[in-house]
This record gives sequence, C-alpha cells and structure tokens, in this order.
Amino acid sequence: MSEGNGHQESGNERLDRIERALELILNDHIEFRERHKEFREEHKLLLTAQVMMQGGLEELHKSAADLGRGLDDLRQTVGTLATKVDTLTTNVEAMRQNFDERLKRLESPRVQ
Repeated sequence: MSEGNGHQESGNERLDRIERALELILNDHIEFRERHKEFREEHKLLLTAQVMMQGGLEELHKSAADLGRGLDDLRQTVGTLATKVDTLTTNVEAMRQNFDERLKRLESPRVQ
C-alpha cells in the first residue's frame, strides 16, 4: 500500500513533536510552580525569622536599658557606702588616737 506523498508519516512526526513540546512546556510549568512554592515557603520562613529577630532585639534593648539603670543605682549605692566607710574610718582613727593618748597617760609614771 502506498501512502501517497508521505503526509501520513510526517503528520505523525509533527504531532509527536507537538506532544513533546507541550510535555516540555507542561513540565517546565510544573517545575516553575514547585520552585515558586518552595520560594514562597522559604520567603515566609525568612520573614518569620526577621520578625522574631526584631522582637529579640527589642527585648535585648530593653534589658540593656534596665541594666544601665541598675548600674546607675549601684554606683550611687557604692558612692554612699564609700562615704560612710570614709566617715567610719575617720572616726576609728580619732578613737585610736584618743585610746593611744589615754594609754600613754596610764603608762607614764605618776608624779606625786
């Protein structure tokens, strides 16, 4: 059987090529959607991480400010205590001198 001028075979080849092209386009589209879906999920994770990091930074800033205020209070307390220790040391030194003078008087021979 003769098939004329060969249109049948070239028509099948053409359909096969069109089917392969459509399959490639469809596969590319499916891959693109999957990559886009992965990108959206990763982008969502990134945004979530950024929000969490911002919250952590705000908490850290607040903690640092609280720590600074605590250090200021501690400096004032230490300054007050240092002043009181200086006063106490001065009083102790005066009492020591007074004691030494009395002890010398007691130890010195009495003139009768």
